[in-house]
Amino acid sequence: MPGFIFGCSGRSDLLSMGCGASVGNEEDPLKVVVFGALGMVGGAVASALVKSPRVKVIAVTRTPTSGRANELAEKGAVISTADLNDPRSLERVFEGAHAVFLTTHYWEHFSKEKEITQGTNAIDAAVNCNIRHLVLYGSEAPDPEKVPECGPFEAKAELEEYLMSKDIPYTLLRMPFFYENLLTIFKPHRLKEGKYAIALPLEGDAIDCMSVSDMGRCVLTIFLKPKPYLGQTINLAVDRITAKQMADMLTKHMHDIVFVCPLIGIEDYANFKFSGAKDLAAMFQHYRTVEAVGDIRATKKLSGTSVTFDRWVIENTDKIIKAIKEDDES
Repeated sequence: MPGFIFGCSGRSDLLSMGCGASVGNEEDPLKVVVFGALGMVGGAVASALVKSPRVKVIAVTRTPTSGRANELAEKGAVISTADLNDPRSLERVFEGAHAVFLTTHYWEHFSKEKEITQGTNAIDAAVNCNIRHLVLYGSEAPDPEKVPECGPFEAKAELEEYLMSKDIPYTLLRMPFFYENLLTIFKPHRLKEGKYAIALPLEGDAIDCMSVSDMGRCVLTIFLKPKPYLGQTINLAVDRITAKQMADMLTKHMHDIVFVCPLIGIEDYANFKFSGAKDLAAMFQHYRTVEAVGDIRATKKLSGTSVTFDRWVIENTDKIIKAIKEDDES
């Protein structure tokens, strides 16, 4: 396969052996397996990769006949099924592939142990199949003295450690808060006609954030020009803003709609009566206890462009209105 350099033999000599020149071409595209290809994170990665003629996307999903899967297939992706609980199915989907984007999904089962098992299954299968570059959606471990138990971050941190112990070229990506969360789990809720609240327990603190589209383009660059990123941990971010700044920008661009950000404490959020409230509260506590870590300059270099929150609101006004109106009608 002349389009990919097979000189990588392990973590300790990723760079010394010259692995990581620009890879993939139209005649011999880089075959990349993308997990969670229909979800927000994996979907953004698949969408970015499928636009490149130098990449062949193998999109892993459990719903291969869904509309979103059909859309990816029409753009040239190969739709494949695999189960993170079944190592043999993982090895089947890895056969002939060069690289993997791995994201695990705590929120499907709310089990730290299950997320770790699923992630280690995928990592082991990648090692067994001689995958040449694995990009992992990881996380730093929360400080147990400052942050209560946080299943999703703790699981991803353990998967980072496990991956680093294996003989496989890797890149660790740590993600910020995504703007698109405001269209789904953190969508503003209605207080009264024309007034909506952003319920994030930040209490005035700013957090790193970015759009999933920029994140997808970052991953594309890492796969096609891997040398600077092998064996590295990259903290992505494009913007760093408070919930009040989010509310103010939304209000500025939404005609006749006002957005506010009520002060919500971490403990109050943890006591909300929905599944995962305690984990989400712990996540925000972690965001608030660490100093700014997102490398905005590196992220912009990787993505080739960057969308600030203000610009994202302008470009997605219709989607935001649709999201908040859906709750009004339900």
